[in-house]
Amino acid sequence: MNRVKTLLLMATILLLSTTLIAGIYDRSGEIKPAEGVYQSNPTRDIVTRDTDVTMSWLDGLTPNTNFGGWTKDYFMEYYVPAADGFVTSIDFHFSDLPAVAGGGLSVWIYAAAYPWPEIDTESIADAQNDANLGYYDEATGFETVGTNWIQMGINDIDGADPDFNYDPLGAQGWPFLGSGSMSVEPNADDEGWVNFNLMDAMGENYYFLQGEAFIVVVRLNGFPDEGDGTDYRMGFYSAILHYDPQPSLKFYSTISSPNGRTSVDDWGWYIRSYVWDWDINATLTGDRGPAIEDVTSLGVTLDQTDRTVVASVTDDNPGGGPEGVASVDLMVAVDGADYVAFEMTVNDTGYYTADIAGIAGGHIDYYITATDVEGLTSEMPFPFGYDVFVPASETLVVFNGGDISGYPAEYYFGIGDYDTYATYDFSHDVWGGEIIASLAHAYTTIYEITTDGPVYDNSAVIRAWLDEGAKNYFLCGDEWFGALTGWVDQAYVAGDFEYDILGISYIYNDITADDQGADPIEAVEGHHLMGDLYTAHTAAGDTLMYDPVYEIGVTNWLDGVELVNAGDANMTTFGRSPDVVISLDRIVGDDHIIWMGMDPLSINASPYTWWGFSELSLQTKSLEWFPGVVGIDERTAVPSSFNLSAAYPNPFNPVTNIAYELGHGSDVTITVYNMLGQQVATLMSGYQTAGNYTVQWNGLNSAGQAVASGLYFYEMQTDGFSSTQKMMLIK
Repeated sequence: MNRVKTLLLMATILLLSTTLIAGIYDRSGEIKPAEGVYQSNPTRDIVTRDTDVTMSWLDGLTPNTNFGGWTKDYFMEYYVPAADGFVTSIDFHFSDLPAVAGGGLSVWIYAAAYPWPEIDTESIADAQNDANLGYYDEATGFETVGTNWIQMGINDIDGADPDFNYDPLGAQGWPFLGSGSMSVEPNADDEGWVNFNLMDAMGENYYFLQGEAFIVVVRLNGFPDEGDGTDYRMGFYSAILHYDPQPSLKFYSTISSPNGRTSVDDWGWYIRSYVWDWDINATLTGDRGPAIEDVTSLGVTLDQTDRTVVASVTDDNPGGGPEGVASVDLMVAVDGADYVAFEMTVNDTGYYTADIAGIAGGHIDYYITATDVEGLTSEMPFPFGYDVFVPASETLVVFNGGDISGYPAEYYFGIGDYDTYATYDFSHDVWGGEIIASLAHAYTTIYEITTDGPVYDNSAVIRAWLDEGAKNYFLCGDEWFGALTGWVDQAYVAGDFEYDILGISYIYNDITADDQGADPIEAVEGHHLMGDLYTAHTAAGDTLMYDPVYEIGVTNWLDGVELVNAGDANMTTFGRSPDVVISLDRIVGDDHIIWMGMDPLSINASPYTWWGFSELSLQTKSLEWFPGVVGIDERTAVPSSFNLSAAYPNPFNPVTNIAYELGHGSDVTITVYNMLGQQVATLMSGYQTAGNYTVQWNGLNSAGQAVASGLYFYEMQTDGFSSTQKMMLIK
């Protein structure tokens, strides 16, 4: 086989397609799939270019997430007006209302001190430490305004000013004093649009100038003693949007997060990739640049020829000045290079058009800018993007949710244990977007890994692809069923993808008793794929466990099924009555199919062995079972350079793993230090040959004593190489 040919191309998701599943979520109760039927705002002004307008980040998109909070949590959203004017009202789209009476919102509008030129907000959004801006520590508690600002993780990222207070709020602009308020009461549908009128609330509107950003802030009120109880939750319809600056932030308070957002004293403002479905209703009083609408959104393609972009560009001036479009340009950037302008011309229908030249593989971003006869300019609020993908192998590994590189993505095909980090070196491409028909058609084998929840429903495309014959399909991960069913257990019949393709007749969602615990599981003795794992782990005297919390840092929501053919089972739960099937493989015609209702990398054992990263794991055994994929002796080559990886899990308790690479033989020292720079423990000291290695730290110092919770640093030193990383111990 050839060496690995990995195309690390992430499809830029700017417009949400009809196959988008309720987005990335957690089970802490903050982020949930949106329920019910989405209702567009009946007052939203989508295309009208008169003096009364609506500003909305999600205009034209369908929010699919229920993003919530509790008393004293704050939400904010950032807006940049196209002309002078004033805000008259705000429409908030609730996806979850409190189950009891007494809830409400406080509302403010601030001038924006956000964003900052040195910070790429898209790259750090949602990050546990980097996205945390900070908070004010006041006598009344942790607040969004005050005098005693507490810096948090953003000050430590590359390029950030370690001495600067990254407070996103400028001066309060509305109301002049105090805050506006509104009640948020239960209703039968537990959702809906609620209008907040500024004049009715406080007797004044909010006035803005063209291009001067402002921020709408709301605080959830009403139930200060109820913590994060389900009955007291309020949530907004939301969707993920990748953009810089990220429009929306959330402030985590001590009511819903008494120990911090991640239980490490990390309250305050966080930059999120989620955007709230709010509409700002405004009246414009000044002139503005042209309106750019109906822009062609080009998706991923395997076609390397030119592609045409069409847009409607019109000009009107609420302030009464001359109207007319002077010029329109299509701005195009290839693989992150500088944007190049291409003049757009008007066709017979009054639309502007221009071509994007075809490329032989890569990523293209584009947006449109326009200038009117008065010299006022406008541009799309964010660029569109697409990939020109060039298949280089017959096998495609798809990460449907989660990153496509780093940990855990690069570890799924391991051939070692927790001490040996070698992986199969088999020819494959990697993809991180929706599977389209032309993409699937280029491959014989597809691995679809949904980790802790899918973003896309690819079942229709996969069914058509399997109908071509002689295909291999591997589907795994928590929540594939739940995201499609809304976590409702149900039966499947002939004609359903689940029944015909996967061989499943009934799904039991979330059979785990504890989302934070490990579950005992068992391989089927004598099975052609899992029999070797059964033999090896029973000989070792251990118990197989499913533990994604420890291995990849996501919650444990194992799914179980009933099968069309009971003989298809290759793994079950263990110790239940009766045991439940959690994994299967089958041959349908000349197609080979594997389904696993969990993340395969997260299988370990008690006492500990990392069976999910071994030659006996289901995904590595499948490489040999699938016709024409890989041979047993294909392994990763010796690394060509030195590297120290991020610890995982991180934060951790009680043990974390630290992987590193040696490009050639060298003396190696790996040392742990506390925040005072004092040496705590030495994890490695001696000569090692070139290769991939790992060490563990169990939170003990050199004297064998347990150290305190907190931030620690670990440093790797070799001949001519030094690197330092952070890790957090939590008890």
